[in-house]
Amino acid sequence: MTYPRALRLLAERRETRIRLGLGRLRRCLRALDDPQEALACVHVAGTNGKGSTCAILESVLRAAGYRTGLYLSPHLTDVRERIQVGGRPIAPRDFSRLLGRVAAADPRGELTYFELLTAAAFLAFREAGVRVAVLETGLGGRLDATNVVRRPLASVITSIGLDHTQWLGGTLREIAREKAGIIKAGAPVFCPALPEAARRVVAERARELGCVLSVARRPWRAAAVRWRDNVQTLDDGSRRRALSLLGAAQGRNAALAWAVLRGLRESLPVPPAAWRAGLRRVRLPGRFQVRRLGRRTVIIDGAHNAQAMGELVRTLEASPWRRRRVRWIVGLMRDKDVPAVVGRLAGRLRDAAAVAPPNPRALPARSLARELARQAPRARVREFPGAAAALRRWLREPSAPRTAVVCGSFYLAGPAAGICDGGSHA
Repeated sequence: MTYPRALRLLAERRETRIRLGLGRLRRCLRALDDPQEALACVHVAGTNGKGSTCAILESVLRAAGYRTGLYLSPHLTDVRERIQVGGRPIAPRDFSRLLGRVAAADPRGELTYFELLTAAAFLAFREAGVRVAVLETGLGGRLDATNVVRRPLASVITSIGLDHTQWLGGTLREIAREKAGIIKAGAPVFCPALPEAARRVVAERARELGCVLSVARRPWRAAAVRWRDNVQTLDDGSRRRALSLLGAAQGRNAALAWAVLRGLRESLPVPPAAWRAGLRRVRLPGRFQVRRLGRRTVIIDGAHNAQAMGELVRTLEASPWRRRRVRWIVGLMRDKDVPAVVGRLAGRLRDAAAVAPPNPRALPARSLARELARQAPRARVREFPGAAAALRRWLREPSAPRTAVVCGSFYLAGPAAGICDGGSHA
């Protein structure tokens, strides 16, 4: 299979088509000799923070000398970002070859977009001789495609909040039950301090399956931040380390990753130098990512639900841009709790651009503009077809605010990064 054909195959399966369940993928993997069974995996679920936690774990393990695999979603600019070996996306030739093998093992074309990629990731990791794979769930946990893994090294739950309620349930207890579905018998479980209703579900599930539950209750504190370098120094109470990810929530994610690897130290020892190097080298775009365009600043953040938007606003309030005029470029998916997400930033809105993310699930810009105007009646709200168009207009306006924040969906991050990387913005 050629790379263009592989991309067409994925497009035909439509990323927005969600069919939860494990049967289809299990049948396909069986035909491929169950590559997931050969892997040592750390399995990570959560409403927010799971991508950052996965990236931290992988970077530290790689710095310790382990051959790593990393499976993430969504991607920002290139689908191969989702399947990484040794910190790099797999090559186009390997991607298309492995996707072709998966398609051949799925003759009736039953697998979804996400299931195709999950199977290809397992094949890639087995073929590359990966020592440890870090897997991020796509949606929920119990019925997520990644949950075909039967014997993980550890199960990690990063946070539990109200999101994807049409799939996972409308209460924290229901959502916690879905996330806790990744817990497997005998494998240690790690989480931060969770809301009480969610904590009880996770603890009960761990107890039922004979798992030790470790709670990282104390987030690492930001001792210093170099905002324009995208680096913060975190203090765990006894030492300080530089982390190349910004954001108010990253201290919690780093503390959780530390707890995971401390708990696995007998099977995956990590020396202190690897922690320093791994945290310093983490790369995960779209998490309060600061970019410079001449004398202007663009902040890109994939905050896509109320909890994440609250973290974005909290980070901005601690930043050098807290008192500056800001052009908010916002796009949301229509299946989100739009009033709740907008409510988290409405108090800061004075100048907003409503856009539609490049995804069939996108909320139309006009609908978002109405909600922005309703909750921030004094704000100037305009509509644009996408983030790139809104950024180009912002760059052409001499009197526009010198700072723009692009947020609301990871699907906006790629187009925004394209402008920052030299796309046409004259």
